Amino acid sequence: MPRVPAWLNARRISAVLLRGCFYYATAFGVATFRIGRRGDFQLLAGSRKGYKWISILIRVLGSCFYGYSYGAWADQYTDWYLRVFFGLRLVGCLVCSAIILVLQICYEQSILQLINNFFALFRRLRTLTRTADEGFGGSLELSLLIFKLLSLAFVFLAFQIQHTPWVFLTVLCDLYTSIGTGMIMHFCFVGYLSIGVLYSELNRYVDHRLRAQLGALQRQAAAAAEEDIQQQPDVQAHCNLDECLAIYEDIHQVTRSFQRLFDLPLFLSLVQNLSAMAMVSYHAIMRREYHFSLWGLVLKLLIDVVLLTLAVHGAVSGSRLVRRLSLENYTVGQSKSCHIKMEIFLGRLNHQQLRVCPLGLFEVSNELTLFFLSAMVTYLTFLVQYGIQTKQF
Repeated sequence: MPRVPAWLNARRISAVLLRGCFYYATAFGVATFRIGRRGDFQLLAGSRKGYKWISILIRVLGSCFYGYSYGAWADQYTDWYLRVFFGLRLVGCLVCSAIILVLQICYEQSILQLINNFFALFRRLRTLTRTADEGFGGSLELSLLIFKLLSLAFVFLAFQIQHTPWVFLTVLCDLYTSIGTGMIMHFCFVGYLSIGVLYSELNRYVDHRLRAQLGALQRQAAAAAEEDIQQQPDVQAHCNLDECLAIYEDIHQVTRSFQRLFDLPLFLSLVQNLSAMAMVSYHAIMRREYHFSLWGLVLKLLIDVVLLTLAVHGAVSGSRLVRRLSLENYTVGQSKSCHIKMEIFLGRLNHQQLRVCPLGLFEVSNELTLFFLSAMVTYLTFLVQYGIQTKQF
């Protein structure tokens, strides 16, 4: 069989797609930092002061013009239900834009530190597993990223160029503000997808390679042999065990930092997503505008929620899989310090289970996707019945 080129590797393609997502966020003024390699060829995130303040200025001016023009445009509708939806969307977009500004101004260093911590964890994991191939995830992550890029690209398909300068500027500000609002959910998607990849690769290493290394300790202890010959494998296995436990702990700390930063933005983004789906569906059904752009937008918003829940599910499953690896049954030799470290780590697992509950109100899981689907089906059924009763069909 012909050899598959290295650039067709799923991990490498996923890394390229992630880079594309980063450029997309940079173009719309959400990612105002740079990511590049330093002298030691390690990826690091750094500040871009000039571009940050330019993006902040553009977002402030665009949001102000968007709020004025969108409010004036919504006043032409007499349907109070539709006007309420328009008002909710306007408020939601402006609030999310304000949150983006707060994150860029007040939490820039925290975000940069968080991103660099992610990079450091991937480097430590690659060193531990001795993986020379750089990349991100596998075929599952590649599939999710492809759907995410298709979702991001659909916005431009629905965007219609207007010849009137005022209308064109209004639509452009709407596009810039709306994409910035949705970028919060995209950031959360990438964050939880990265956490899931870290857990998955570390769990795979522990379950296969570390288990075999620790199993060799038991066979060496049972054999009557020279202590000098047994010492080096014992030390190496214990070092790998210590590093695995340390990486598990660091993944948990990075996850907590990520959730502290994006808990509230994720909640508002989900609410904004749901209200936008309801508004577009109502507008399309009651006005009998069955355009591809409208229903495609509803599908796009639903896909964003599905992709987020799949990424969260992968991260949560990876954190729970640690307990099912039965680390307490591993042989760690006669070292008392290793036994103490293992007991402390196993004790912490009870308090380190990953749960994604924005503001503690609901849990982001596969059940959330079913809730969205059932809510949309019920809502669309209600709209059709209402339209029939009011003779709008």
